[in-house]
Amino acid sequence: MNFVAVARVLDEAADLMEADRTLDPDGAVRLAVWGDPETPYPGDNAPGADEFNEASSAIECKCGYQGNGIRDIPQRDAIAAARAEAARFRSCS
Repeated sequence: MNFVAVARVLDEAADLMEADRTLDPDGAVRLAVWGDPETPYPGDNAPGADEFNEASSAIECKCGYQGNGIRDIPQRDAIAAARAEAARFRSCS
C-alpha cells in the first residue's frame, strides 16, 4: 500500500468537500482518485482502486460506519475524518 498516495487522496477529498458543500464523501473520494465523482468502481486491481478502497475505508471506520459506505456520512464528519486519517497515513510512510 502506498501510504503517501492514500494520504493525498484523503486530503484532496477533504479539500473538495470544503469547496463544494453539495459533494458527498463518496463522490469526493472518487473525484480525488479518478477525476469524476460519478466514476463507477472499476474493480479491484484497476488503477486507483487501492487508493479508493483505503481512503473510503479509513473515512468509514473513523466515522463508525463500517460496512455502510461513506456516501451518507455527514460532510463535516467526513472532512474531519479524512484530515485525521491523512495525518495517520502520512505518519506510516
